[in-house]
Amino acid sequence: MHTLSNLLSSIKNAQKAQKRVLYFSSFKKISKRKKRFVCSACKMMPRVFVSRLCWDFCRILYNEGYIHGFSQEADGSLRIVLKYHSSGIGVIKKMKTISKPGFRIYSSKNRLSKKREGLGITILSTSKGNLICDREAQKTNFGGGEILCQVF
Repeated sequence: MHTLSNLLSSIKNAQKAQKRVLYFSSFKKISKRKKRFVCSACKMMPRVFVSRLCWDFCRILYNEGYIHGFSQEADGSLRIVLKYHSSGIGVIKKMKTISKPGFRIYSSKNRLSKKREGLGITILSTSKGNLICDREAQKTNFGGGEILCQVF
């Protein structure tokens, strides 16, 4: 969950700074107890632990039309190309983390509410460890899961 929070905040900050491309790569283990995120010299490209959770999250954002694309680079980093309107405003207006490590929120597919007249999406975690959006959950025979975040 911390990985997803880092990814959400990095995307928010990149859109505020109107960056087109983000690069995410794994962090280095400094010692047994400390883990630090390795940043580039200019500190413009945040680096976050790349996991299947990040990959699935980017896949959902791409399928729903919130980003232009994403790919894995040769060094193992994740490259995300953000999408902007012609006026220069980011397509993603708001990203909100719902479930937190200390306070998990679960819901069934019938109880998922439509925020902002259905313009946003809610991202859920299934019992198999996959991420799906609320539209996929209502189309398939999905029982319920943990609500991770909402994207508008």
